[in-house]
Formats: sequence, C-alpha cells, structure tokens
Amino acid sequence: MKIENAKEIHLKEINEITNYSIINTNYNLNFEPKTLEDTKKWYNEHKEKNFPIIVCLLDEQVVGWASLSTFRDYRGYDKTVEVSLYVKNEYKRKGIGSLLLQKIEQEGKNKNFHAIVSAITGGNEASINLHKKFGYSIKCTFEQIGYKNDTFLDVLFLYKIL
Repeated sequence: MKIENAKEIHLKEINEITNYSIINTNYNLNFEPKTLEDTKKWYNEHKEKNFPIIVCLLDEQVVGWASLSTFRDYRGYDKTVEVSLYVKNEYKRKGIGSLLLQKIEQEGKNKNFHAIVSAITGGNEASINLHKKFGYSIKCTFEQIGYKNDTFLDVLFLYKIL
C-alpha cells in the first residue's frame, strides 16, 4: 500500500468510492450520486485553493481517499479545516483509514492549519472510533439535523488541534 497525492487519473475511482457511500449508506447525506464532472470540479477547486487530496493505492488501485476542505467560508476560520475520508467497502478494517487519517493530518500540519473538524453521521461507529483513536473528541452532537432514507439523523462534530 502507498499513500500519494491524488491525480486526475484517480478521479474515476474516487468518484466510485464516494458514490458507493451515497447510494448504500446514510453516512454521506447527498441523495444523488456524483457525476465524474462533479468530482473533477471538486478536485480542481481543491487544487486552486491548495487543499490536499490523497489516495491510498494497492496494486495501483485506489482503495481509499481523504481530503481537507474549507470548514466555513469566513476568514476567521482560515486555520481550521474539515476532513473527509472514505475507504472502498471491501477494504475496510484493514488499516487504510488509519493510514489516510495520519497522512492527511500531516498534510494539514505542513500547511499550517491549526484545527481539524470531522462531521460524522450518528451510527457510523467505525469512523467515530477511528477519529477517537487519533485523538479527536466529540464536541457536539446535533440531534436529527440530517435527513436521508426517510430517517432523521444525528451528526456528530469531532475536533482536534493539530
């Protein structure tokens, strides 16, 4: 396994991993799958703003990805980022999430970010436990703030000083 910066050639696989979560879980609150064009736009916006996107490769196949993004679009939050992390379903519980989270945090430190936030849908115990393992703490739970598949969902905000 190796971790590297995402390239345009990885976007199709990033898109597929993300869409699996959109279609099959309540952990991504989008309702409609992303098009490849949506993912290209997201990728280019991250490149323009100098936000990292990394991938985990196994035999040159993307098995997971992580990124840092704007937390809120106010200058006072410029030193805070939000992390996103996805692992291909059949590769979960193999340490890939840990590798990605460790590396994306290092990217955040290298870019002089101060704090990192992760918004996780209630019930996603694997993601909550992964973040806790790396020192994140739950700072708040917004009860029934999300909605998907005819269900109101809690969203937890976990936080860490880098």
